[in-house]
Amino acid sequence: MARWKRLLIAVLACVVLIVGGAYIFRYAIGSMLISRMSEPFDPDTVPPEPDYSLASSWAAFPGAGSAAERAPEGIAEAPSPTADMVDVFYVHPTGLLRLNAWNGTAGEEVAHDIPVSAMLAGQASAFNGCGRIYAPRYRQASILAYVQALIAPQRTDGFQALDLAYADIARAFDYFIEHYNQERPFILAGHSQGSGHVIRLLAEKIDGTPLYQRFIAAYAIGCNMPADYFERVFRDIQPCTSPTQTGCVIGWDTIREGAWLPLWGIHRYPDGWEYLTKDKAIFCVNPLIWTDSDERVPASEHAGALMTRLVPLSDHPDGCEIKGISPAHTWAQRHAGRLWVSDQAGTLFDNFFGVYHMFDYGLFWMNIRENARTRAEAYLREHERLSEQCSFFVWNNLENVRHMVSGLGLR
Repeated sequence: MARWKRLLIAVLACVVLIVGGAYIFRYAIGSMLISRMSEPFDPDTVPPEPDYSLASSWAAFPGAGSAAERAPEGIAEAPSPTADMVDVFYVHPTGLLRLNAWNGTAGEEVAHDIPVSAMLAGQASAFNGCGRIYAPRYRQASILAYVQALIAPQRTDGFQALDLAYADIARAFDYFIEHYNQERPFILAGHSQGSGHVIRLLAEKIDGTPLYQRFIAAYAIGCNMPADYFERVFRDIQPCTSPTQTGCVIGWDTIREGAWLPLWGIHRYPDGWEYLTKDKAIFCVNPLIWTDSDERVPASEHAGALMTRLVPLSDHPDGCEIKGISPAHTWAQRHAGRLWVSDQAGTLFDNFFGVYHMFDYGLFWMNIRENARTRAEAYLREHERLSEQCSFFVWNNLENVRHMVSGLGLR
């Protein structure tokens, strides 16, 4: 037999072994591993559902002094006239890193979890310059739900865990709308698991309903949202392709330029859960220009990254140290459904594999902050609400100046 034929047979045998091994792992060994980690998902043993009429069921609530109200020192910005006119409903990402439970108890955290307060400080705080922030505690799905989907796709435990988590978010949103929102326009925001729940809220609670008229935008970041949502799921909601567009969705997933990262994810459609496949386009916006252009946008357009560090709760009550803003920190470019940025080696955003998922917000914190305010103001102008509020804002500040001058004994 010719040498090249023997080589070809050897290569084909290796391919068969690799593919067969991967199949056996995913559909047999993977399931065994999941079973060793945790009992099957059982709706009769899940943690108790949170009561959203209680303040303890909200991680962030206007005026409650939560970590969402933090900001780095030295930010120079004029007070926004939208601050009391706009609400922000924020859903935090996965902080439950245990592999022995499908869902966590709302508000309960252990040593190895990422505190919700740290997520509020590093992500939700981007919106405290434009509105009042509400962030529900919920029975978040643990990281196990995503591990199961990756290594044992024949099982449904992870989907059930995510459905349970979303049920809490849906109830929290309903309570927010009925009891707190008072007809104000609103922004939705989330990251990773939180963004998945936000997208589902858009589909089930906002798109095609009267609430769409009060919907400013959704920052559904870090969840690899398939572009086909705009055909298969949404009727009214559009992709955001300009800095002032409203009634639309924004999203991106950040990696180092050239980093190898396979497209993977799970997404909920109206008819059930689906895996992300390589033939599905991913929706991505460049947060330096807020469009879907593929141009490389220079770092001169970067308003600033929020430099944070997770610390023990004994060092800071929020578990998050804010170290300041790094302006002009990186360029950014859309590439094959991902957002490429410069190599973050040597910075607080470093990751050996070049996967900057954890820093989707932090890397663009100031750009998000400025854009949320811009969109809120654009919405209020479109709906003829801003001029009236600005008049009140100016008059109120003039009154404050008069009182201050009077107190100094000046005329």
